[in-house]
Amino acid sequence: MSVGSAELDVLEGERAVKDVELDGHPLDSGQRRLEELGYKQELRREFGILSSTCAGFASTSFLLTITGLMPIAYVNGGPVAAVWGWVMVSVFTMLMALSMAEIASAYPLAGGPYFWCVELTKNDPRYTLVAWVTGWLNVLGQVAATAGAASTAASHLGSMWMLSNGHVFTQFELFLTYALIMLVAGVLSSTTTNGIRGFTLFSGAVLAFGGLFLIVFLPAAAPAHQSATFVFTYFRDTDQIDLGLPSTAYLFLMGMLLSEFGFIGYEAPAQFAEETKSADRIVPWGIVNTTALNGTFGLAYIVAILFCIQEPDELLQGNAGGNVVAQVFWDIFEKRFGYGQGALIIMALPLVAMLNATVMSMAANTRMLWSFSRDGGVPLYRVWAAVNKYTGTPLNATWAMSALAFLIGLPMLLSNTAFIATGALSSVGLYVSYAIPIVLRVVFRENFTPGPFRLGALQPAVNVLAVFWTGNFVCIDQACFLLPTSYPVTDANLNWTPVTVGIVMAAVLVAWYLPKYGAATWYRGKSHTLPDKVIVSLSLSCTSASKN
Repeated sequence: MSVGSAELDVLEGERAVKDVELDGHPLDSGQRRLEELGYKQELRREFGILSSTCAGFASTSFLLTITGLMPIAYVNGGPVAAVWGWVMVSVFTMLMALSMAEIASAYPLAGGPYFWCVELTKNDPRYTLVAWVTGWLNVLGQVAATAGAASTAASHLGSMWMLSNGHVFTQFELFLTYALIMLVAGVLSSTTTNGIRGFTLFSGAVLAFGGLFLIVFLPAAAPAHQSATFVFTYFRDTDQIDLGLPSTAYLFLMGMLLSEFGFIGYEAPAQFAEETKSADRIVPWGIVNTTALNGTFGLAYIVAILFCIQEPDELLQGNAGGNVVAQVFWDIFEKRFGYGQGALIIMALPLVAMLNATVMSMAANTRMLWSFSRDGGVPLYRVWAAVNKYTGTPLNATWAMSALAFLIGLPMLLSNTAFIATGALSSVGLYVSYAIPIVLRVVFRENFTPGPFRLGALQPAVNVLAVFWTGNFVCIDQACFLLPTSYPVTDANLNWTPVTVGIVMAAVLVAWYLPKYGAATWYRGKSHTLPDKVIVSLSLSCTSASKN
């Protein structure tokens, strides 16, 4: 190509840039960065700092996790595992959030961890497998997280139904409730970006004000309270011998699973990056705010519940059938007002939060699938990468995720144990997908140019500690998802999670290495959706602006 031809291409690129500037107003900084990275703007930018934060806050949903999964911590270590496990996970998750926020500021695109891997390795063909595995772990982990949220909501509704009339849901009734929740989530996720933004703000408000109400109301209404010694220092090892667990440390790690589930989804603001104004500045703060809010509200909620336990020895054998939080609600109303069923009123608050979390999780993983498909990372990628002309959102991807989440719930028809193993994939898959770009950020630091959100002098320490926690979490804590929950191992207590994770990883690798048809023969990582000459022009424009 001649110099004159190259100059002509640059001039044509400059005209293309001017075409996407409206009425003389400069491009949104997030859109400009998107186009510098080679992608055209396809979704409408409606999210701001509040809606971005609410997207993550509603996805992590402390009311969902703590209300639904408190028995995990209470049986395995009791108050110590619940309180101090939450504190520990909160602190180290914040380190990971800071690392991810800095990366998200530099690469404000939907797809989050997957796309960060592509950019941090400069789309080097030697590392496309890393991006491929990260993408699939994130997609499948998010689908499993959506299924887990819907399952928790269905179980909570089942507890409310049982407390109201004594009827216990059958496995079929539980699955039917799950399927209906998934259908509603799919419908609500199929709206416009502005519609999703409105639902996000509603979900965040319900979670914040509903959670604050419970944190204040429960201690005020409880006729008796546990001591601070019980709440902060009591280690419950009553079931250690019965479960056959080898040590109290093992018991504590099992109890920490509550907290580890509790922070799943804090990267959600990154999935909405291409619908966020000034995403390079807003998204990182959305991630950090999400982690801080979830950690703070969650700790306050745990402490409030523990202080309000009326009969510690009877907590797991009461009317609620082992549902710790529901039993606390019931006991408070029964002892204070003489009417336990009044607890159903406040049990509705966590239920709404659970339903909202399911919708937000669905909307977030839809964006992940859409972004991954845009780069050709999944079968039928053109179908899932399409943007609906009426809603302006990836509608096909929404219903693909809805269908997949529905299928993940099918084991529920057989047993909860099999479904729980599938649900545990959400934690293993997502935390590993979070870990990979943080490790790449350290290993390929020369490839990284920070965006507006910078850790500055704190960057080395934060990233090293984040990598340390990641290694510890993935290698040790995540083992709790894979190891038996009680000994000796029998058909009844067998942990199916290793089988599930093994099958998923084997399927991903087979799909990559399959001769002639495997992804290794056709997946090339990053795929530009803008002409190269426009990208060149944008880069030259930004370079000129930085010099001025």
